[in-house]
Amino acid sequence: MSMESAVIIETKEHLEQLMAEEKQVILYFSSVDCNVCQAVFPKLMSLAEGYPIKVIKISVAEQTEIAGQSSVFTVPTILIFYEGREILRESRFIDFLKVERTLNFIKSVQTGQSEE
Repeated sequence: MSMESAVIIETKEHLEQLMAEEKQVILYFSSVDCNVCQAVFPKLMSLAEGYPIKVIKISVAEQTEIAGQSSVFTVPTILIFYEGREILRESRFIDFLKVERTLNFIKSVQTGQSEE
């Protein structure tokens, strides 16, 4: 998954439409002036490769209403949604092992390999 394949959110309605259409998404909240955000994003995109999930990038400076409604008060923040529900939230110091485990869980549920 290349960095160009992330969806950039321009409006609240755009996000609502994507959330309604997609079964699973990663919301990536960042800021242009956040150096950590710029370093984390390529790692996230590389990790998301091979998983059936859409990465949605949201600028907290441009989309303050979305950030507020999502209770995002620091960047970077990663929210993973599955079937409309938040199943993982990582902020500031991103634990990529947790992100990977969550993506593996989603993939196993979709392929029927869940251990439940």
